[in-house]
Amino acid sequence: MSTRTTGAPSARLQDWLLTSALPLWSQAGLDPDGGFFERIDAGAGAVRGPRRARVLGRQIYAYSRAPALGWTGPAAGVVRHGLARLPAFVRPDGLVQSRLDDAGRPLEAPIDLYDQAFILFGTAHAVDVVGGDALPAFAATLREALARFAHPLGGYEEALPRTLPLRANPHMHLLEAGLAWEARSDGSERANWAAFCDGVATLALERMIDPDTGALHEHFDGDWRRATAPDLAVVEPGHQFEWAWLLTRWGEARGDDRALTAADRLRQIGEGHGVDASGLTIAELGPDLGVQAGHARLWAQGERAKAWAQRAVRVEGAARTEALDRMEAACAALMRFVTDAPAGGWRDRITADGVPVEESAPASSLYHIVGAAEETAGATGSAPIP
Repeated sequence: MSTRTTGAPSARLQDWLLTSALPLWSQAGLDPDGGFFERIDAGAGAVRGPRRARVLGRQIYAYSRAPALGWTGPAAGVVRHGLARLPAFVRPDGLVQSRLDDAGRPLEAPIDLYDQAFILFGTAHAVDVVGGDALPAFAATLREALARFAHPLGGYEEALPRTLPLRANPHMHLLEAGLAWEARSDGSERANWAAFCDGVATLALERMIDPDTGALHEHFDGDWRRATAPDLAVVEPGHQFEWAWLLTRWGEARGDDRALTAADRLRQIGEGHGVDASGLTIAELGPDLGVQAGHARLWAQGERAKAWAQRAVRVEGAARTEALDRMEAACAALMRFVTDAPAGGWRDRITADGVPVEESAPASSLYHIVGAAEETAGATGSAPIP
């Protein structure tokens, strides 16, 4: 039996997603010339400008998952619309171009690891919609092309040509993409994706997490040593939750207690140090886990909800009740970014003083919203709201 009521924040989030957000972005968010617009303004109009591969992958993911959440709109058509733009991003060497101009032409830009991760992620979920062998073959080619980025100490360089600092964030999404492809593969390809995931997860456990605090840092030098410069020695609470969610998934799949222990600690760091008195997950902590930037962004609220929803599924009794309470608190925080925004849109940022920043809504946030809605529905056992 569901523990969620229709008035609970997680239920309100899902209702808003199904009735407002997904319809808006499937219409105003689609570029009729191909792919997706990056932003929608306060008048529900598309904001023209360059398009990033990462947003293409995120929107393909969001609409691939939408039917499972109960959306009855044209999800498959939206996914296919996005996939039709994919060839414009693909380079002859198997990697993906980071950006296209408004007319769909490649822009001069370094090859960015983050964009490779989200194209892998989006295409993995698109397989559920379109089937066939083309996307698995494409993803395998891209995975092998990433060998050009390989770092001798594990993981991958940030970009080609090399840029520093190295970052945890693209690796987080590579792990997410790899797990998605592992789940959709078999035989030797499943083993290849498993090895891909294992390399990233091991790097996180051995290099990215501070053994003293248990916090996962963001920036590193060329030898995977944690950055110490004040502007780079950053711990992001939202990423503590996001890595906790991923390392739990990987740790359970591998029977790795070290990963599960690290994930529990990351979630507690995010909750204990990264949530302000008003209930918002804030932007940045310093290496001592003191507040470094007190503003908040939408995406971090979604990742907090996911991490606690996952916890709720794994525990019972009082621990489950606590996890569900924190999950609902995270959903309530996320809904603060939606309140008073144009229908189906959102505010991306709330200042440290609690004031929403009025600006066009970024398409990239839908990925976090869909993920939060799906995880919280799973935690409560709730059927999608009609």
